[in-house]
Amino acid sequence: MKTNEVNDSIIGKRCKSVFTGLMVAGTIEAINITEYSAEVKVRFDELHNWGNDIYEYDWSYARLADEFGSLHHLQIIDDKYKAIKVTFSQSIKEISRMFTSDYTNWQTVNLKEWIDNYESSRFTPIDERRAIITSEYNMEHIKEWLSKNTPVKAIETLI
Repeated sequence: MKTNEVNDSIIGKRCKSVFTGLMVAGTIEAINITEYSAEVKVRFDELHNWGNDIYEYDWSYARLADEFGSLHHLQIIDDKYKAIKVTFSQSIKEISRMFTSDYTNWQTVNLKEWIDNYESSRFTPIDERRAIITSEYNMEHIKEWLSKNTPVKAIETLI
């Protein structure tokens, strides 16, 4: 990706980026454009270890002057997907307890697994009460299900 392609429209998109020399998949969570650089925050699909540290996300960046940096390795991988940012009135951890307490009914152990089981859908928590959900063609069903079954405070359409 080039620095001139970094804008709000890429937030919520699925991507591949380089982290510790490996290409990893994730969801674009935020951007930052300064006088000197363009930066893209990627929340990884899975946690990554490097040394004694565990990483949930990383920033890909490039200098505006010469495009130097890791940003040129970032690739959008799902232009057909829709994305929403969901804010819950309870923590995601609290909501996930409803799945574990009634496993026979839900057949999953948490909210992430429930959403990820929708074909072509992905649940990426970004903090204690917010998540980005991407889906190729199930977004309307997911939004309806979330509204009926979880304490949703707000749903914001990203793309």
